Amino acid sequence: MAGGRRADPRPAAPGRRAAGAAGGGVLVSAVRFWTLAALGCGLLLALFAWGFAQWHLGKHSAVVSERLLLLGELRRGAVQRYFSTVQAELRFWSSSQEIIAIQSDLLDVWQREGEAASARLHYVDHNPHPAGEYRALDDAGDGSRYSELHRGLHEAARLFVTERGYYNFFLISPGGDIMYSVEKDDDFATSLVDGPYADTWLGRVFRRAREGHELGVVALSDMQSYAPSHGAPAMFIATALRAADGRFLGVLAFELPTDELLHIMNYAKGMGDSGETYLVGPDLLMRSDSRFSETSTVLQQSVATASVERALAGEQGVDVVEGYRGESVMSAYLPLPVGGRSWALMAEMDTQEIAREAARERPSIAGILAFIYGLSLWTLWYWRLRYLPEGAADAAMLNDLVDSPDSPLLDA
Repeated sequence: MAGGRRADPRPAAPGRRAAGAAGGGVLVSAVRFWTLAALGCGLLLALFAWGFAQWHLGKHSAVVSERLLLLGELRRGAVQRYFSTVQAELRFWSSSQEIIAIQSDLLDVWQREGEAASARLHYVDHNPHPAGEYRALDDAGDGSRYSELHRGLHEAARLFVTERGYYNFFLISPGGDIMYSVEKDDDFATSLVDGPYADTWLGRVFRRAREGHELGVVALSDMQSYAPSHGAPAMFIATALRAADGRFLGVLAFELPTDELLHIMNYAKGMGDSGETYLVGPDLLMRSDSRFSETSTVLQQSVATASVERALAGEQGVDVVEGYRGESVMSAYLPLPVGGRSWALMAEMDTQEIAREAARERPSIAGILAFIYGLSLWTLWYWRLRYLPEGAADAAMLNDLVDSPDSPLLDA
């Protein structure tokens, strides 16, 4: 064809065909080598990055574990100090000669005049103040010896209960009659031996204090919903009152609301978004509120986790368990002795939040990994070029020679 280049009708020389085949083989081999090298280096670095992330997560988890255990220790110490303070205040009042004198006089009036029905009549049924405010009445004005003793005690007892955060203050006869209380609830002037509240924790701590009066036993109850206090969760602590001659005069008892325990356990500073501390009793019901509930969980929320069971068994440690909300949590658990029973004190945080914190705090190694990856490939290229096998080098030289326009092999 005019102006076109005539194709060379000669078949390719055998030498050129051989050189081309050798060169193609080397090319395929080189591509395979570098592909495998790149993938291999990438895989090794990916494994290194994964291992580093796991190591850092483990290190961060260990820090969180220690922090949760420390928070648990601090909360336990605060709760124990609270109960120790309550016990000290109970002992102070029970050793007051004024209280002992009033108790002795009340007992005399109660036994001689049968004041139970009269006390309820004047301080409950005929109380001029509305229900829930009966404590405002100092003296019923009936001219009785009971009202005289009541007036002498009530102002100080009411002030103590109000200022110190207690719910009620009881003076109980040796026979179990509640002769005095600040609040004048439904338990006032009833019997803790055969009355409607004999089987409550108030009745139990009364009997324990009475039985151990010679040893000065202080009886602390567990928590329960107490009907006379409108069903609110309550605890009781009691000890004996004794005359100077050792005569058993009865029992002094306080009713403890849950406010102080909630204040201690619900402090969430430093707990992140999912951390919380809470208490669980031997019945596996919470003794404090959940941080994540809008309503009270005291004596309502069941927590039957493995870590709670270990704490109730007297063990202490940290485990990863499924929490009561169905989330995986790191759970620090500690036993808390309360009145001869054991509660579980828990400090927990979601493992997802722990992982997020670890990832956020993990040092960035992307630049280092990219540098190592490039250096690794360069090193392979360098050493492969330097120590290229002799056959491959000859094939590569032959391929270069064939590709040259001046190659003598073209005319062979």
